[in-house]
Amino acid sequence: MKILALAAIAALTPVLAKAAPSFLPTRDVTVNYTLASPAQAAGAYQLSYNATQQLARVDGPNGYYVLANLPGAQAEIVVPAMHAIVQAPDFSALTAEIYQADNAKFTPIGSGHYAGLECRKYLVTDQHGTARACITQDGVVLHFTGQNAQGNTDVTATSVAYGPQPPENFAPPAGFTPLNLPPGALQMLLQPQG
Repeated sequence: MKILALAAIAALTPVLAKAAPSFLPTRDVTVNYTLASPAQAAGAYQLSYNATQQLARVDGPNGYYVLANLPGAQAEIVVPAMHAIVQAPDFSALTAEIYQADNAKFTPIGSGHYAGLECRKYLVTDQHGTARACITQDGVVLHFTGQNAQGNTDVTATSVAYGPQPPENFAPPAGFTPLNLPPGALQMLLQPQG
């Protein structure tokens, strides 16, 4: 998986807290998404979000999942097959950058409807590229399509379920070995093998 797909996964997390509109859901939610990019086949991802603590978990099709603490600008990858928790500075830096989004500009461009919910569409621009996002009134991203130097990605919600998200679902498993990666190593680790 390329770093662009990781950026798209990060976009699944409720992000851009300091920009208008708010991308932070106001209540706990689980959203199922499809993610597609020209560089890889479409995949199914699930975002779980704890609104009180601003914790996100993204489960994907490749056997690992991402835990993100948005205010703490920390992200880690849990790899059950390796019985490991990977601390990746690249991904934590990406999480912090997206969460802060200091220079993003939002231009309303209409309304949309995805996964049975209404949303407002925005053109989003910053120094890294451009995107279009459709966001519900309570801050859930239902559709995101973006382009930057690595290419483009399309993320679409297929279902949304509101309900309690226990904090323990966002904690790494006990007994897993912590691994630290140097900057740049995450992209190589997550490249598809072929």
